[in-house]
Amino acid sequence: MTIIKPTPQTIQNLIRVIPDHPRPGVLYQDMASIFNAPQGLQHVMTLFSDYIETNNIEFNKIIGLDARGFPMAGALSSETGIPFSMARKKGKLPGKTIFTQYELEYGTDELHLQVDALEPGDKVLVIDDVIATGGTLEAVIKLAVGFEADIVSILSIMELEFLGGGAKLRDSGYNVYSILQEQ
Repeated sequence: MTIIKPTPQTIQNLIRVIPDHPRPGVLYQDMASIFNAPQGLQHVMTLFSDYIETNNIEFNKIIGLDARGFPMAGALSSETGIPFSMARKKGKLPGKTIFTQYELEYGTDELHLQVDALEPGDKVLVIDDVIATGGTLEAVIKLAVGFEADIVSILSIMELEFLGGGAKLRDSGYNVYSILQEQ
């Protein structure tokens, strides 16, 4: 039996494009369609796992970003036995949290982690669905630094290169991998 590994094109073929969302002229790349597809998440996780293994990325904590980072972080946690924490927006996490504010194109928001999410010296792998301007990822980096933890890699399904977030993160010294790049 021959096992055919997924490729970035496999993932691209699963993405539904929705014209004029959230405003006229925008072609929205719907990452949720990957999770709705049979084996969609499995294909993404195969590509992530291959990248992690090929690049010898060592980590002892995973952070999934609200909300589409959660299924991927949960799948990786289940596969590796490494715990994952959720980085969530204001009011979504119970108990005591630490938070930071970050800029949006239309204002500010807050990103929260529970106070026991990380420990000093943790090696953290961060997962999100899309890298756009990088604001949310910069916020989670700031939170990790507050715990004295290190971000060892950032994984995403798609990077919107024209918004510059991935380049900004790489220029700051972070290891960033995106399965797909939209120019």
